[in-house]
Amino acid sequence: MARVKKYSSEQQHTTRHVRKKKSTATAGDIILFVLIVVAAVALVISYISIVIDPAVFPIPSFFGLYYIPIALINLILLLIAIIRLNKSLFIALIALLPSLFFVELFYKSSNEVREHTGKEIKLITYNVGRFVSGLDGGGYNLYETCSFAESQHPDIVCFQEYAIKDTALLTNYFKDLPYHNYYFFGGGGYFGNVVFSRYPVVNSGRMTFNDSRNLYIWCDLDIDGTTVRLYNCHLESHGISFTSIIKKLGKRDLFAEEMKSAHEKFLKATVRRSDQVNELLTNADSCNYPLIICGDFNDTPMSNIYYRLHQNRKDSFVEGGEGFSATYSYLWPLLRIDYILHSEVIDSDHHRVMKVPYSDHYPVSTSLYIHTKN
Repeated sequence: MARVKKYSSEQQHTTRHVRKKKSTATAGDIILFVLIVVAAVALVISYISIVIDPAVFPIPSFFGLYYIPIALINLILLLIAIIRLNKSLFIALIALLPSLFFVELFYKSSNEVREHTGKEIKLITYNVGRFVSGLDGGGYNLYETCSFAESQHPDIVCFQEYAIKDTALLTNYFKDLPYHNYYFFGGGGYFGNVVFSRYPVVNSGRMTFNDSRNLYIWCDLDIDGTTVRLYNCHLESHGISFTSIIKKLGKRDLFAEEMKSAHEKFLKATVRRSDQVNELLTNADSCNYPLIICGDFNDTPMSNIYYRLHQNRKDSFVEGGEGFSATYSYLWPLLRIDYILHSEVIDSDHHRVMKVPYSDHYPVSTSLYIHTKN
């Protein structure tokens, strides 16, 4: 006769508690697994967004824009999985590994000391946001901004959204940089892109875009007998007010509406920006001179815009930067949208992002080393 094992009421309670605990842990593991898979897929899409033209298929560009928060979420989930000894940690780990190839686009811990040959040219690019103080032809912000830039002793300065009441006033600043190239939109004053240069401008041109106040200008500079083409770019803006979004964080309906509007603007601007880059690259590909492409690209390094402009060119931050690369002050250190790219025959070093309060962007400077004929 089989023996029936009997449990006391206390033992039965303990058994049910253990089973319940196991059941809860299993549910937690399933939830963690789902979260890790979703986050990993989002991260992979952000990787591939760099090779997908948003004019053809724009959705991946959203994931590229949010690359940093997506990567941080994956990292947090990886740490949770490690603590819980959850096997899905390998999914998070594999998803994060490609980030090692992108990290230097956003942050560099140190910069090695290198020897450079060629003529050293210091270049500053700066979106000055039309000078916050207004179009008074010599207002506080205009004066302070230009004085700061002059104090850096540059050889070339590229401004975007430079606003001025009278173009004759350009000669009031940068006395050591006598050569100018600019294009301004009119209406209530003038604003646009301008280049101040120590070196003569031997040729120039511009490209404005349909239904847009964005543009790029280019000029060929004679640098001690060597011609270098410089592009000063202000590509399509998102038209998104981050300040407005932040103010509506506590109001769910208003925040949702603001975010929807922001994403619609982002989508439209991204497609336009792609078309603008096509036009810029068509011009650049027809040029036989060494190139410098700088300015406000209004896109992050995890974008097809940056990927195409960076092809076969060097990035001054990657070459000589240190610390965070972000250039947009409101969301520092998350957003890098201002760049200095250059041909491979040009070297660069001493990349700096200068945290000054004259605009919603920070100015970017670098030293370029150009092999001249003289």
